[in-house]
Amino acid sequence: MVDSLDGWVAIRSDIFEERETQKIRFLVRWSEAESKFAVICHNRTLQQRRRRRRRRGGEEEEDGERDEEQESSWAAMFSASELKLLHQQLSGSGDALWGLLPELSAFTPPGLWDTLLGARGGRGEELEERLQEEEEEVCAQLERYLSTAVDVCGVKILLETLFPQEEEGQEDKYCENLQEFRRRAMEEQVRRAKDTVDTIIQSHCTAAGLVQLMKIYEEEDEAYSDLVTIATQYYQHQLQPFRDMRELSTLHTMEIQKVLQLQELGPKRVCELEREAEEWSRGASEAVCSIQDVTVCYFTETTTALSGMLKQMEADRKRFGHASWAVATPRLEKLKFLLAKETLQLMRAREMCVNRRKDHIREKMSSVCDGASVCDVDVLELQYYEAQLELYDCKLEILKNEELLLLAQIHTLRRQIKELKEEVVYYDACEDPLELQCLQTDGSPAHSGGNSTHSHLQQQLLQLERKRAMTSSRRATLRNRKERCVEARELQQRAAQERIAEHQQHHAVHQKREKRREEEEKRKEWVQKERERTLSRLRSFRERGQGQFLVKSHRPSKPRPPDRTSADSDQPMSIITLTTPTQAGTNTPKSRGKGRSQKQKDIPVQIFLPPGGAEQEKTLSPPLHPPPPPPPPPPPPHPPVAPPPLSARPLPLSDKEPVGVPSG
Repeated sequence: MVDSLDGWVAIRSDIFEERETQKIRFLVRWSEAESKFAVICHNRTLQQRRRRRRRRGGEEEEDGERDEEQESSWAAMFSASELKLLHQQLSGSGDALWGLLPELSAFTPPGLWDTLLGARGGRGEELEERLQEEEEEVCAQLERYLSTAVDVCGVKILLETLFPQEEEGQEDKYCENLQEFRRRAMEEQVRRAKDTVDTIIQSHCTAAGLVQLMKIYEEEDEAYSDLVTIATQYYQHQLQPFRDMRELSTLHTMEIQKVLQLQELGPKRVCELEREAEEWSRGASEAVCSIQDVTVCYFTETTTALSGMLKQMEADRKRFGHASWAVATPRLEKLKFLLAKETLQLMRAREMCVNRRKDHIREKMSSVCDGASVCDVDVLELQYYEAQLELYDCKLEILKNEELLLLAQIHTLRRQIKELKEEVVYYDACEDPLELQCLQTDGSPAHSGGNSTHSHLQQQLLQLERKRAMTSSRRATLRNRKERCVEARELQQRAAQERIAEHQQHHAVHQKREKRREEEEKRKEWVQKERERTLSRLRSFRERGQGQFLVKSHRPSKPRPPDRTSADSDQPMSIITLTTPTQAGTNTPKSRGKGRSQKQKDIPVQIFLPPGGAEQEKTLSPPLHPPPPPPPPPPPPHPPVAPPPLSARPLPLSDKEPVGVPSG
């Protein structure tokens, strides 16, 4: 039997697993030039998927799909002898292929003796005729054979047999990673050992009596010892890389420190070495953290198994009386002792992990800059308090398990002392009472040995009681510290909540102030836009005018005052009319005559202004241009003119005369 695994290769178990059913189509044709069969294989499933993807993705992926077309189609040339060899290989994978290969003797080329004896010509003609007759039938039979081989052997085996890949590194896909393979194998062994222990624990209820139950206990102890052995090997395998990393990092760090102490180097080289030493020390600390995590996992496995065993044994004790259960009492005490011991190791490993996290939080708090927010500091403080409370829980659990360990030993000693007291001492028969008195005074060696054992057990019991008392006092002290820590954490949480509420209130006031400021800015911006819009309208209105601006007041019912200029200047600008000087001169007499005969109707135009709008109108309205110079004096008056006929041109709506034109 070979003990070493050197030279062996681990083959993957899922090499030829097919995740989906693929449709493979084979085309076989006979080549006269090569005297071989041409075999073409198409993966229709992959081709259809690519075709659908190309339709969805458009023409962009056409080049990429064309590059991958070789993966869905294969082609090769095989002679009749090569097909027979391939048939033997495929038959080794599937026995159902035996006898399915068609007869290929007609496609075998002539031998040497046929060539030397000159029988090649006749046989060649016969072979040609026979091939022409059987070619189509044999090709169809080969296609059916290959399709059957796909169903029997699988797609991967058939394709790798017919079209082997000769690229370098292709064999790696068939081999397992040895480290990963070993890890998975050990993990599977641990799982099987745990299942075995659970199965035996569940079989306790099937025991008819205590004798059968004791046999089950023996099997359970053996299964637990196997579990401990396998789990130890597995977790030692897990720990080994981290241990190597820790040793290597420590070695490099010590070498760098030695170089820095003994050699005189430049500042640049010193900085590089210090940086390198820091990196190696960081790697060592990470390795230590990983070792602690793996240790926690190991003791979790053992404590889980022991707790299940102890719980089931406590349930079994209720099925039997006190006297009969005395046979299983030593095992029960042993399980309690082992559980307390393993739990103690587990809590110590967790304590190291909590201390590591606590140190990490302390480093964060020390690295917080002065400008950090109060909320960040509060969060770190609360995390530190939580880590401290978890550390107190771990320590209390450690002390509890230490006390349980002492209690298990105390119960064992008390049971031994009780058994020693109840032990019956038999003496030889004495006919004379004096002989019995001498035996009692002298004492037997067995009796003296029993007394010494009893005294030794009593001393051990007293020592354990003292240790238990000290452990109880330590637990009480630690419990008080935990209560103070809880109170401090509550105060910190309350203070943090108050600061958060104050911050939110201040933030709400600030937000309200900001909102009011934004609304004020929006209102000012709107007012500014309205002003600009009004100014732009006034400018456009002024630019469209070709004459002068005339201002008239709306007074349809009052007579016109004699001082027209002063009256017009006192009235507000309600109507702005635009007329040319020529129109004003020509329309003046007509309007005067019309005013005497007919009451003129004005069209009122209202301009609504906000409060104080008149002052803004005065400030925002552009200044009017000075009036044009007065026209030359009119000619002497003509004789009175008759009233205009009805068909005459209508008079203008304005009842004012242009400025600078004297009234008649």
